[in-house]
Amino acid sequence: MNPTQENKFYELYLEYFHKAEDRRRWNLQRDIPWNEIGRAPDPGIVQVVQSFMAVELYLPDYTSKILHLIRASRGRAWFQANWGYEESKHSLALEMWLTRSGSRTDKQIREFEEVILGREWNLPYDTPLEMMLYTTLQEFATGLNYRGLRKVAQASNDPALDKVLALLARDEVGHFQFFKDGVKIYMEHDRERVVEALNFVIHTFRMPAMDIIPDGKENGELIGRLGIFDDRIYLRDVVRPVLQSLGISVEELREARRRLNAASRSIGLAPAEAGKQR
Repeated sequence: MNPTQENKFYELYLEYFHKAEDRRRWNLQRDIPWNEIGRAPDPGIVQVVQSFMAVELYLPDYTSKILHLIRASRGRAWFQANWGYEESKHSLALEMWLTRSGSRTDKQIREFEEVILGREWNLPYDTPLEMMLYTTLQEFATGLNYRGLRKVAQASNDPALDKVLALLARDEVGHFQFFKDGVKIYMEHDRERVVEALNFVIHTFRMPAMDIIPDGKENGELIGRLGIFDDRIYLRDVVRPVLQSLGISVEELREARRRLNAASRSIGLAPAEAGKQR
């Protein structure tokens, strides 16, 4: 990116950092009513919480691999470091709820972590632009997942879990705002390229690590049955609002798809590869 874009990313990071410090940072010990935790949680809720914790446990891969991709951009790299700190709190909060509610023992958590950390998550896309588009969708979807689980879990009358999920969802909104505004910085420079890349990412999107965590398929089916997240919810409650927040119409997205299809036919490549050539 050019110096003007880099300066905007750094300014965006500073704005994010100061807002987080002033309004959003929370304390794992003091801000969650652990003394009000439920003692007989629904097994389905426990399974979903554990699957969300599992996704968070790939933090070493998320931070190291994305940082390597964008290390020359101080605004993005410094944000990624802050993002990693906040996501580490998410995994700790979910883990503490699992153990303090009696749903899992410390030994079970340690054994589960060993399985998780024995597998490796890899970047789903090759370029900083594609990864920013991916994380924009992913952070919005993750916030939606936490809000959805919170709604399902409210019948359990567990103030501790309710507060955990509320705090995590609020963090994800902050993360989404940064990535969304970062995409807009890219759009100022080359809107057409961004829309073409977004088309590709939307159609190839998958939530992180769901294919490598233990029982990922079963967890995904449970999350769908509970009405928390599935393909229909993704298109309706993630893609549409994200497009609206970026000021991109469905027709503009379709036009980008037509351009990529035409380019692919002219050079004999699949649409995704034609987009990379551009």
